[in-house]
Amino acid sequence: MKWRRFVVFMLLLAGLSAPARIVSQPAGTQDAGAQEAAPQEPRAEKDEAERGYAAFYSESLEGHKTACGSTYSSTQLTAAHRKLRCGTKVRVTNLRNGKTVRVTINDRGPLSHNRIIDLSYAAARRLEFIGQGTTLVKVEVIR
Repeated sequence: MKWRRFVVFMLLLAGLSAPARIVSQPAGTQDAGAQEAAPQEPRAEKDEAERGYAAFYSESLEGHKTACGSTYSSTQLTAAHRKLRCGTKVRVTNLRNGKTVRVTINDRGPLSHNRIIDLSYAAARRLEFIGQGTTLVKVEVIR
């Protein structure tokens, strides 16, 4: 019984310590009882381009579920990105050799703050950076 009280207490404490979200109202509107809008998934902008480092998935992740619900396959042209919507198509250019590949975002990541995208093994092979482990890339939304 003491264990249950402790767990309930910790859950309440965790909920109370979460930062409050502020919802702004347009000027001139008075809606005191308005409910907070549900958070939206990040949007992919057509003209968005990023430069940074890319790496590729470890072979140990083969067959694991991705954050978007699909199963990771090293033979598919897929990638993980922090902000772009699942299903977004992007062109990744290796800035060291000019090679490009089109991939579909199907996961969240990378976990390392040094990188902007994690690619499947097949995508990394097309960009020819398997031997280096990481490379400098440009990521452009194409659809």
